[in-house]
Formats: sequence, structure tokens, C-alpha cells
Amino acid sequence: MIRKIKFSNFYSFNGEQEIDFTATKKKNDYSYYNSPVGDQITKVAGFIGDNASGKTNILRVFSFLGYFICSPSRPTLVDLPFIAYKAFFGNSEPSSFYIEFEIDQDIYKYSLTLKNNIVESESLNVKKIGSLGASVKVFSRTPDGVKLNDELFRGFDEMEGMKNIRSDVSLISYVRANYQIDVIGKIFSYFSNFGFNINERGDKFGIGYSAIKYLEDEQVKTKTDNYFIGSNTGLKGFKVERDNIKNERGEDIVRISVWGIHNTEKGDTLLYSDYESTGTKSLFCMIDKLTLAIKNNGVAIIDEIETGLHPEALYKLIGYFIDENEESRAQLIFSSHSLEFMGKLDMQQIYLVEKNEDGESRAYRLDSVEGVRSDDNFMAKYMSGAYGAFPDIRV
Repeated sequence: MIRKIKFSNFYSFNGEQEIDFTATKKKNDYSYYNSPVGDQITKVAGFIGDNASGKTNILRVFSFLGYFICSPSRPTLVDLPFIAYKAFFGNSEPSSFYIEFEIDQDIYKYSLTLKNNIVESESLNVKKIGSLGASVKVFSRTPDGVKLNDELFRGFDEMEGMKNIRSDVSLISYVRANYQIDVIGKIFSYFSNFGFNINERGDKFGIGYSAIKYLEDEQVKTKTDNYFIGSNTGLKGFKVERDNIKNERGEDIVRISVWGIHNTEKGDTLLYSDYESTGTKSLFCMIDKLTLAIKNNGVAIIDEIETGLHPEALYKLIGYFIDENEESRAQLIFSSHSLEFMGKLDMQQIYLVEKNEDGESRAYRLDSVEGVRSDDNFMAKYMSGAYGAFPDIRV
């Protein structure tokens, strides 16, 4: 589980920004995970704020780390280094990232610094929960070379193994693709279970991505069908077909086709996905991410989670994730303009995002606002402007 994250010089965030998912006040609520460290980690985090305030860019941080750590090594024939991110207004200063997370009984701390599409530094530390000793350096990497933990990388030829790593590829991804190192495999597996609906450019993933999961994972199919049946949408499931075809250039591609199965007075009736409602398509593209996160103790990262949904449907969706996740350690991190969800979460699960006159974003947790109370009507107070991060529209 993600405990906290720090980053700087990333899209609309210039100076260092920290987002903490830990809480010290004990909650009798399974929307939190009781860490063996003694604190709690929220399983749900919602970000609100004005349009263009930076909410999407925060979600990009999580999806970027998932992509970068798990992206395969690029072919050596590709000479120009490229990493899919943008610095603050395209400056050439370093961008830094730090993420602290728990897996089983270990706390990991991963740090990364990038500049001009090149890895300037990368490191990973681990500490056994309950251990009195200092954390252990798994690896560190700079332009001068790589240092590996002798015990964890036993039998690994450091010089031979690292000579082909590209300057724009994560050491974790490179080692995972070429060698069998237990700790690297564990980290790779954790970040590969980051499911997100937005890519580096901000494009939303289409229905085809979720359809493949629906087709290949029986649990995703069952949970999706049951959710739609329980939501009284008139759908009882979906029909998904995968075909191998040739495109206009004669290249072999895979075509995914999706139909909703509607329960009508004439029996089951198919409706092609293009003609389904925005809400239906949006839900279909979210249930797989929630299901897989819960199944794998992963992280679901969803931008504009309310798209196409009635406010009550969003409220129910978040409640569904919390209930299904009672015995798991999955996390849901989302942004929304639909504020009703604020009545479902507490002040340590709500984050506000705003941008100053210089175009710099900042995020802060609701419980950091002076005078906020746990029994506040969060939505009403936010709408009154009491917490900040509220639109100032002058038209």
C-alpha cells in the first residue's frame, strides 16, 4: 500500500509536493488499513478542485510511476532517449519522485530523479517492519554507476549485468526483464498492479482495455455483470469478441467488439457499445480496475470518476469498493467534480487542489485546513469556500 508520495517539477507542480495517505487517529472503519507500524493507511483518496487546478496531474504521478517502473527496456536501435512525462512548463530542471509503500511486512522507499529524459539517480531501500536496524539499500544508481546489495543480488555480476541498461529505463524494469531477482520481482509485481484510466498525455483509455480483462478474467466478468444487475440498469452482462483482422495498411491487428446484453420483453437484446450510455461505458471501464486492485492488493487510479454517473451512483460505487475491499489492501485514488462523495469519506481521505497566479498547483489534505472539524458537512463547507480550492469564475 502507498503510504506517501513526494514529487516536484512535474506538469503543473513546480516545488516539492507531498501527499500523505497515513493517519494516526484510530478509525473503526475498514476504509483504512491498520499497518503493523502502528498507524493507518487510507484505502480511498479523493481529490477535488477547480478545472485545470492540477487534479489530473496528481493522478498522472501514480500512473507515471506504474508505467516507468514496469515499462520494458527499449530497443537499442532507438537512439533518442524518451520518458513519457513533462516538467513544469517544459523547463530543463530535474524532476524528482519519492514513493513509500508497504508490501507484506516490509516498507520500501523508492526515489527517482530525471532530467532531460535521462535518469540522474534511482534508488530503493527496504526495512522490515519491527526491525530495530536501519533500512537496507537494495540498489542505488547514478551516472557514475550502479551499486547493488550483495545479499539480495547474490551471484549477480554487477558490471556485466548493468552495462546495457539505457539511461531512460528504470533499473527495476531492466533487471526484471533479464534476470530473476526476488526483491525486484516483488516490486515489479506491485507496480504492475497499478490500474489507471489515463495516460501520460491525459487521454482516457477506451472500452477495449477493460473488455480484454472482461474476456480473460472470470472474476472481472462476474463482478462486472453482478454490478450492472444490482444497479438496475437493465443490463445482465456483456458480449465481448476478439478478432484478428488486417488494417488499411495490411497489418495484423486485434479488434475488440463489445455489446451490452439488455433484458427486454422480447428477451435478451444486444446493443453495440457505441450506442450505450456514457455512464454504462464509464462503469464498464472502472469495475475491472476496482476488481483487479482488490484481487491483487493493487491501486486503482481513476481520473474524473464521476463521468456519466448520477451523484448517487458515484456514492454507491465508492461504497462498493470499500465494502468489497474489507479484507484486502487495495487503494482507490480518484479525482472528481461531483462532490457528493465527500459525505462518504472523512477529512483524512479528502484532498484539495488549487493553482496560483503563476500556474503552480498545490494539494493539501482537508484535515490540514484551520478550523475544520470531523463533524463538518464537508460538501456544504467546501461549497461556501471555507476550505479553499474553490472555483473563482469571472465570466
